[in-house]
Amino acid sequence: MNLEEWLSEHDVKEMVLKNYKNYIFYYKEEEPEDYNEVFGDKKEKDIKIIFHSVAYVINTWQNYDTNDGTYKYISVKIRLEYNDDEFAEYEVIYGLDGEYHDDYFREI
Repeated sequence: MNLEEWLSEHDVKEMVLKNYKNYIFYYKEEEPEDYNEVFGDKKEKDIKIIFHSVAYVINTWQNYDTNDGTYKYISVKIRLEYNDDEFAEYEVIYGLDGEYHDDYFREI
């Protein structure tokens, strides 16, 4: 299966948006000071979500518990834009089976 087929089969845009909304919900609840530092007085309804990139990644780690010592995954990144300025990025890591593995949120 090629990457485009994987993206279509797993409805990656829907998956990423669901994971992002979940992340932001808990970010606001659990780290309100950090959240306010990043989002400040931005109105949520005016924040644009831009699908930035998708990549098939193969990392080699000597101690990774696979037959060949590699970790293969799909990385999907979205960017957050407010008043035509990108200010943050959200990345989700999925296994090749489509299962959520991890996510990251960073200011840019």
